[in-house]
Amino acid sequence: MGGTYYLGFDLSTQQLKCLAVDEHQCIVGEQTVEFDKDLPHYNTEKGVYHKGDIVDSPVAQWVEAFDLVLQRFVNAGFDLSKVVAVSGSCQQHGSVYWTEEACDLLESLQADHGYLKDQLVPNAFARPTAPNWQDHSTGKQCQEMEHTIGGPQEMARITGSRAHFRFTGPQILKIIQEEPDVYERSHVITLVSNFATSLLCGKFVPLEEADACGMNLYDIQERKFSEPLVQLLECNRPYKIGNSLLSKLLGEPMRAGSPLRAGTVSQYFVDKYGFNGNCSIFPFTGDNLATICSLPLRNNDVLVSLGTSTTVLLVTDQYHPSPNYHLFIHPTIPNHYMGMICYCNGSLAREQIRDKLNIVCHDKKPGNWITFNEAVSDDNISNDNELAIYFPLGEIVPSVPAVCQRVLFDKDTGEILQKVDQFNDLRHDAKNIVESQALSCRVRVSPLLTPRPGAFYTSIQINTMVKFDYDELPLTTYFDCRPEHVYFVGGASKNLAIVKRFSQVLGATSGNFRSENPNSCAVGGCYKAMWSYLQQSESQPTNFGLFLKERLQPTDLQLVLKGDDNAWDKYNHKIVPLSRLEQALQR
Repeated sequence: MGGTYYLGFDLSTQQLKCLAVDEHQCIVGEQTVEFDKDLPHYNTEKGVYHKGDIVDSPVAQWVEAFDLVLQRFVNAGFDLSKVVAVSGSCQQHGSVYWTEEACDLLESLQADHGYLKDQLVPNAFARPTAPNWQDHSTGKQCQEMEHTIGGPQEMARITGSRAHFRFTGPQILKIIQEEPDVYERSHVITLVSNFATSLLCGKFVPLEEADACGMNLYDIQERKFSEPLVQLLECNRPYKIGNSLLSKLLGEPMRAGSPLRAGTVSQYFVDKYGFNGNCSIFPFTGDNLATICSLPLRNNDVLVSLGTSTTVLLVTDQYHPSPNYHLFIHPTIPNHYMGMICYCNGSLAREQIRDKLNIVCHDKKPGNWITFNEAVSDDNISNDNELAIYFPLGEIVPSVPAVCQRVLFDKDTGEILQKVDQFNDLRHDAKNIVESQALSCRVRVSPLLTPRPGAFYTSIQINTMVKFDYDELPLTTYFDCRPEHVYFVGGASKNLAIVKRFSQVLGATSGNFRSENPNSCAVGGCYKAMWSYLQQSESQPTNFGLFLKERLQPTDLQLVLKGDDNAWDKYNHKIVPLSRLEQALQR
């Protein structure tokens, strides 16, 4: 083992993973601590405690996991002295509450005084647990915050998202109202991301700006905490004996988009595990933000995660907020944002149609995708006047209850002609579900992409307005705005038929790729550490996406489909009827 290494941590709900990569971005070390299995004395279930709508994680479990994962590197013979930079990702929105003693305790950690847990847990935390992103107990606080600021649209305009149960602002407000003693004892409040950064630096490190956008407290355009929202929380304090909320949050966050160093590794880790004392620690960020750092995404690039649910991430220079999705400041690219759109229905909905189709075709092999994929790929199945949505679960985007609806429409006007119980056969459903899921993604990302005008449109197209969610935009918006590249990840990205059809509908101009990297959050942390470290010696820092593109190995990405204008154009006529169908369901 020679050369230089970079570490990337991923503190998720169920485990702490740490990867090491070398200067060629090859993984040279990997260790994982699974909370339920490796730290059973916390009695967690999938890393958390459930009590009705309340979902918390024990902070001591995270503290103990950092020692354990690094000890496993040492036991495996990995030379941590060759690590020059560390960064990582953490579950978003969670918050950790530190006592006034914690500052001295962090700065005085000693390797010969036991482990982190021994030195921190007894006195460093005002609250033993941290709210988890699965928590649904802050409905009252979300309503209060949106009411104060002027409604969900105004909340989204200011903070990039409407108020959500899991977001940190509502969670802090709930603690102020229901646990005032805990709040006043809390001298410092961190997100999980700067909790981890502070732990490794041995001192408190401010919030990282991109992750701070997941709090419902940060004014993204002004790039500072929103005074009306901060004041709302301050006004709810019954005692007002401790420091202010902004002081507890360690002031304004560290600016994203540049390789700012949080500090060097704590002497505790130097003495305990053999780190070099000059090893740089760069701010950790949120898990979704780290995911986009694991691939060479640049402006107008889209990442589609095809899992049980569908998640769309994209890089954009357009600040176009909506209550139906999220916008965050990009962690590494200046003056850019990460858009995030979450759907409940993904693989589950497709699997239901697959199973019905297999029954009809007498296919007794469970989970067999052959017949489904043949239908999805069959251009001889004529569905130009068909449209359907398949929501076995209530959907987030659009916000509607569970429903399945099939319609026939006029191809020239987009007018919905009739609802039907079924199409000619189930093979049509297989093709329609993939196309409708992809088309929903397309119309939602379009307003977030840079327009590429220049095509010829009819006067009808120019004058037609189309409504999706909170947006009412010219139909031509959905023709002018196309992604540059689309990257596919997740379980269904292995299904070539699904990925190719998604690619055609989304219409990337330069190509569609898939990645089978199962460790995207930790890898993103490694790459963020490497980029930050190397850019500090450069007079002109390299764009992060270009930095990755120049360094990724050819095997890291697989080209699925080149840009195909003709295939993309085939779906333009389905945009208007999709809008009308969704609006009918939302009434």
